[in-house]
Amino acid sequence: MKKVRTGSSLFLCGLLAMMVQLAPARATPIPSLQPFSLVDGETRLAFTGGLDPQRLWALAPGTSFSVIKTWRENNNAWSYHFAIALLQAPDGKTRLIGFDPLPVGKDNDKALRDHLIDTPHTGEDALLSFAFAQSTDPHDPGLFLVEALRHQDGPVPDPAPASLYYFRLVASDGDPGWTPLYFRYEKTVDLPGQFVSSDDALEKAFPHKP
Repeated sequence: MKKVRTGSSLFLCGLLAMMVQLAPARATPIPSLQPFSLVDGETRLAFTGGLDPQRLWALAPGTSFSVIKTWRENNNAWSYHFAIALLQAPDGKTRLIGFDPLPVGKDNDKALRDHLIDTPHTGEDALLSFAFAQSTDPHDPGLFLVEALRHQDGPVPDPAPASLYYFRLVASDGDPGWTPLYFRYEKTVDLPGQFVSSDDALEKAFPHKP
């Protein structure tokens, strides 16, 4: 004999379905990372491993990457580094690589970023720091950007909570306004404790750094 669902059981089934649909997606796993050391001017990124051809399907063999970093002097405590990421294609063309916006505040509504800036302030109490890194996992190769942000709501030198924001280099789908390759936002990690510098927070992304 077939059972007939009552109104209450139908309501419960519907509620469970909504809970499944509204459940947050599992955080994207991030492999262990090794940061690149950037110099003033151009740094060519030399990989010790490969890159994921599935995520970078539009990448031509022989493509190389570099980061150009320079200092933007303001003659005050708010000078900063300015950086762009580039690819050098085998056909001789150099192309800009974009970055998803930081998923915080008003930046979350902005379009793709063409460049990065940090906020070192006096150098001892940095608010925003960034690093480029490569995966050390041969089963999950990739090129990453990590940004560390202190969530300051008082004087800049005071300790504050901080978060790490991870971005992975991928090929775009050709959306208008998007660069062929870009750093896609992957994950946020809210760090325990408080920090007097975002540089110290950024070090937490590389616990196995030699």
